[in-house]
Amino acid sequence: MAKILSDPDNSNRSAEELAELILDRVYDLAVTTAKAEVRAETRQEIIANDAIERRLAVVGQITFGPQEPTHTVVLGPFRATRPLTSEERFREVVKLPNAAAREAGQHLAWDSKTGRGSGRFMLAPAFMKPRDAWDFYRPDRRPDLENITKSIARWRPGLWAEEVNA
Repeated sequence: MAKILSDPDNSNRSAEELAELILDRVYDLAVTTAKAEVRAETRQEIIANDAIERRLAVVGQITFGPQEPTHTVVLGPFRATRPLTSEERFREVVKLPNAAAREAGQHLAWDSKTGRGSGRFMLAPAFMKPRDAWDFYRPDRRPDLENITKSIARWRPGLWAEEVNA
């Protein structure tokens, strides 16, 4: 913009020509900026959606000694090597090397600063909402529930009264 305004040839241009040069440059900048914003938003959405399906947490218990209280801690979230879409998928992912999460968990084995204490850890799927946790672990419909649903659909509410009165 400054280059256009400071151009020595401007003295030979009309106001309309100068305005057209400036508006063309502004348009180019607006288009470039809009494209960059769309790319950034799309990238953030992809990352956010991917992160939701791949969140892994380290749940640990640490204690400084046998007579000391046990403290429960959660580290994370960490990124799983594959999407965590079901409990079965989570079990598969836990068998794979999830380096960052496992390394963090292994650092709970003892207090590295004092060299004492002990700890243990496990990997768990991490959720942002309670509904996501329930949805993740909810079992498929059981076959016996299917029969109950079908029998309710066949049920005629006034049938028992007709049988009693008959």
